[in-house]
Amino acid sequence: MVSSIDAAMVSSAARTLMLGIAGVCFLVLQRAVALTGYATTFPSDAAALAALRAAVDPSSVPAHSCLASWGSARDPCRDFLCGLRCYVPPNSSYHRVISVSLEPGAGYVGTLPATVFTSLPFLEYLSVTDNRFDGKLPAGIPLQQSLRFLDLSRNAFSGEIPGSLFTLATSLEEIDLSRNAFSGRIPPQIASLVVLRRLELENNFLTGNLPRMEKMLSLAYLDVTGNALFAGPLPAAFLAALPALAVLDLTSNAVTGAVPGAVFVHPSLEELKLPDNHLDSVEAAPDGGASSQIEVLNLGGNRLTGRLPGFLAAMPKLRMVSLDRNRFTGGIPKHYAVRVTAENATDKWVPFARLMLQGNYLCGALPSQLRQLKEEDAVVSLADNCFRRCPHMFFFCQGAPQKSDATCPKCYP
Repeated sequence: MVSSIDAAMVSSAARTLMLGIAGVCFLVLQRAVALTGYATTFPSDAAALAALRAAVDPSSVPAHSCLASWGSARDPCRDFLCGLRCYVPPNSSYHRVISVSLEPGAGYVGTLPATVFTSLPFLEYLSVTDNRFDGKLPAGIPLQQSLRFLDLSRNAFSGEIPGSLFTLATSLEEIDLSRNAFSGRIPPQIASLVVLRRLELENNFLTGNLPRMEKMLSLAYLDVTGNALFAGPLPAAFLAALPALAVLDLTSNAVTGAVPGAVFVHPSLEELKLPDNHLDSVEAAPDGGASSQIEVLNLGGNRLTGRLPGFLAAMPKLRMVSLDRNRFTGGIPKHYAVRVTAENATDKWVPFARLMLQGNYLCGALPSQLRQLKEEDAVVSLADNCFRRCPHMFFFCQGAPQKSDATCPKCYP
């Protein structure tokens, strides 16, 4: 005879087994729902997508584009052919939108309604790049905390960038607002995004200085080309506050003064691009350049004077050098010629693959090493300088002619 204790144990085991089977069945059902699309889109997600579709001029929607499949009578996650991704969260019977990505170059004309920012709580990826969206971004509302990637580049958005967008967006890793018509200052709220790795704001109408960025310890890529930022020197402290920075591009802004020597010993910096500013000098690297990680250096189109910085030839990883369109005088350092004509790397440095020195006031005899250089070996230009003997038989002498004697200062090679 089975005791009451044994019966209770059997009953308990049976309940546990049944619960386990039910749990497995629920997970299988959830997976099946996610794979087969039987789940419907959450109502507020569907409403946000409908608002986005309604904000686009119908005449700008190509017949076979993503938005052409976004019919109002259809369920977005089940029926829309492209332009979004969805998933079914655990313990849910609804699809939630996690990505909205309209195809680049489709030519969509319209605005971004506030509901796209406020009503998609699972959204991780938002991109409308390379279309014709315009108008101001909605102010007074935050981006969703789930958002990791925001790309509104290559459109016609205007006005100030609302700081309110970034008050809760603590998961943002990449922001690209480049090639629009944004104006005003960069909102300081962006500087509170501690996991942001990439920030692209190039080719807008932004003014003022960058906000304090000491909290942005993950920032590796910063491009603010073609604005009116940095109406003054580039502070060494600004670079020191960004230990992960690998690429800094301040092309065509209003940077003045000296290139700080500290920039050449930054522990992570690989590309430094400061062309077409108002820089007038280059400070020497504190250690002579030996510890520099920089591979690409562009200081062209400034007002740099004096002799070419000798320490650049000691920077071990430097391979692309652009010092063109400045006011450098004197001769070409021998070690520049050695680096650009070397066939292989040594244990101390790699060869220069690019050396752009045109548009200066360089003079004297050409280094003997350069006379052996072939066009396929490296990209080099010495055009528009003050070399009296730079025959066009050398490819690097071709292009704009050398300056006249009346234009050139006395040569001290």
